[in-house]
Amino acid sequence: MSLERKSLSSALVISSLLVAGIAGMKFRSIRDLPNTQEPSLGSMFASTSKELEIAETDYFTGIIELLRSRYVDQVPTDDKLLSGAVRGMIVGLRDIDSQFYKPEEFTAFKSIRAGRYPGVGVWMDYKPQKVSVKLGGVAQEQDLPRLTVVSVAPGSPADKAGVKPGDLLDSVDDHWVMNSEAIIKYQAAQADFLAKKIDFKAINDMRKSLKARMEKSIMPVRAREKLISGGTGELNVVWDRGGQKVVTKLAKNETDIQRKVSPDGTLRLIFSSGAVEDLSAVLKGKTSISIDLRNNVLGDMETMRRCLALVAPAGRFGYFKNDRKASTPVELTISKGNPTPPKIKLIVDQSTRDAAEIFALALQSKGIATLSGTDMGNSRKLKDVVQLPDGSGYTLNIGTFTPGNPPATKVAQAKEKAQV
Repeated sequence: MSLERKSLSSALVISSLLVAGIAGMKFRSIRDLPNTQEPSLGSMFASTSKELEIAETDYFTGIIELLRSRYVDQVPTDDKLLSGAVRGMIVGLRDIDSQFYKPEEFTAFKSIRAGRYPGVGVWMDYKPQKVSVKLGGVAQEQDLPRLTVVSVAPGSPADKAGVKPGDLLDSVDDHWVMNSEAIIKYQAAQADFLAKKIDFKAINDMRKSLKARMEKSIMPVRAREKLISGGTGELNVVWDRGGQKVVTKLAKNETDIQRKVSPDGTLRLIFSSGAVEDLSAVLKGKTSISIDLRNNVLGDMETMRRCLALVAPAGRFGYFKNDRKASTPVELTISKGNPTPPKIKLIVDQSTRDAAEIFALALQSKGIATLSGTDMGNSRKLKDVVQLPDGSGYTLNIGTFTPGNPPATKVAQAKEKAQV
């Protein structure tokens, strides 16, 4: 075969592989759905005509009735249908801070929220990673989500193996954890090949490598479930740490990092059941306290607010910013606080996130607390956490915490104040 025909053939293969790769990445949102023809739903469903308008609840109920009466097999229970519908809606938001969790994942979510880490002892979340590529000869920098370690339980299998916050999940049991960075870099290389900036061998080697990874890959959702869920067994896990591969063998073993007071009097505070009582006990007779907020993720917001009331005076501490122009931001306020707050030292790092990070920022903004340690996790979202009847659940991003007062125009429009 001539070089020209060989190059053209390769370009067609490359295009096909790229389409397959992107389709594979989109598989996350439709992973349990078969490939089907577009169905004919009949006159009961929404029409493009403006004369026929159907309420969302009627539309959903109609689909369920259609499944019950027309589907070839016995339909799943209503709970499973509801769970599948909610999953589709949450995934459709394309917001890394709003996520759906299957029952086993949601069980782990609730356990880690209380300071008990099942699995290998980590919590992972999607974090944007900056990737520089050239498309059409133009340099571009994109933020692409990668499954990233945000907390490692002290003494856990992951901790003993040297896993650190910030590590990116690369593979589990020799299965590549799919991510869009590899696809986009391949797309850029394809453009370079067509522009004759790289030769056939370079693009062909890249194609073979990507094809091999795609053929033995695992979706990020499934990979995280393997690491955080309970049970026994060992996992071979490879992490990406600053471009270097870190190979680990991790045995599942639940690790508990419940609240406790260290010999120097520092309280490790987890915002879950019992936190208010523990903090109250440590405060007795103290004019200054030290609180360790490390490895503190997914905390309960109402518990955090009650703890805030023990160590801070009444007042407004900030609000949760959102992009809904007509809405009034939710405020973080305390109606009855501590009129003589103690001096507080907060120990923080990258694993100080969510309710713990908001707690730290609220106290720091009022001059009540000083922060010791490294930068926090930059995850200060207010989220609804909802469990569904089948044991699955989801989080819904409501806003981002900002210390201080909300914009004056919105305060003036507010008819009522909301508390976290």
